[in-house]
Amino acid sequence: MVQTATIDEDTRLRRKAAVVSADVADDAILLDIDSGYFFQLNRTGTRIWSFVEAPQTLGALCNHMATHYRVDADTCRHDVVTFVADLIERGVLEIAD
Repeated sequence: MVQTATIDEDTRLRRKAAVVSADVADDAILLDIDSGYFFQLNRTGTRIWSFVEAPQTLGALCNHMATHYRVDADTCRHDVVTFVADLIERGVLEIAD
């Protein structure tokens, strides 16, 4: 599992190149071509996925999400880090160099 301690505000996130996506209503469906696994993201996950279309820092992502959802920055950061760590663990997102 990805250690959330290794993910900080300056960590740059990018989509894995072998993952393709399609928007379906407010959700997104992801297909990892390498593994053949499908993933479905809800509205919030889809917003995160859309934001990292180009590599972004975790800090920029957290600021974007906190502003959009008008949520406390610490709560938002915790939830975003947990979700991002899960996507990294599943091989959907990567930490960019």
